[in-house]
Amino acid sequence: MPKLIDHDVKRLDIAQATWKILIKEGAGGASVRNIAKEAGITLGALRYYFTSQEELMAFTEELVHEKITEKAAEHFMADLAPHEKILDLLLGLLPQPQEELSASKARLIFKLQPKNTDKPYDTGRDSVYQAVKSVMSNLVMLNLLKKDTDLSLETDRLYALMDGLAMEGMLRGTGYNPYKAKNIIKTHLTSICKTESGDLY
Repeated sequence: MPKLIDHDVKRLDIAQATWKILIKEGAGGASVRNIAKEAGITLGALRYYFTSQEELMAFTEELVHEKITEKAAEHFMADLAPHEKILDLLLGLLPQPQEELSASKARLIFKLQPKNTDKPYDTGRDSVYQAVKSVMSNLVMLNLLKKDTDLSLETDRLYALMDGLAMEGMLRGTGYNPYKAKNIIKTHLTSICKTESGDLY
């Protein structure tokens, strides 16, 4: 009797193989042949689970965003002071040293390789943007933002900062300095948060 393979589990395995190829070789190296080889399956088997490369890429991108969202949720649940929790959450959205399957790097690769160049990138579907919005909402609820802060502007500014730091981490590789990134984020948060009760960051 042939061995039964759970369809959904196999699709996840193939998506993770795609993720690895994207990290190692970039979008240009993510051919179906390379993905099938990384996944240890034939091209025919790959096409059985995903009828097109576009379907596979969309599935993998969704998996990457789910991982980022899960990670952000874990940070929000951490038993830390609010300002420490927010700082840790933002740092967790950046590339981590020795991280084989970096969701942060994969997300940037997808963002820089839009499926349709005639349409702008859909920021609303971006897990990092949603995490940044949650951070800003928490700062509002905790009454930590400075008076008359432009919430929309500061949300976009923090989102741009996170993209810039993530890009720096991806380009520098082992030369990436996480302590420098932490100081940059702390400086930014200090610039928008109240300090009447002492330095939060």
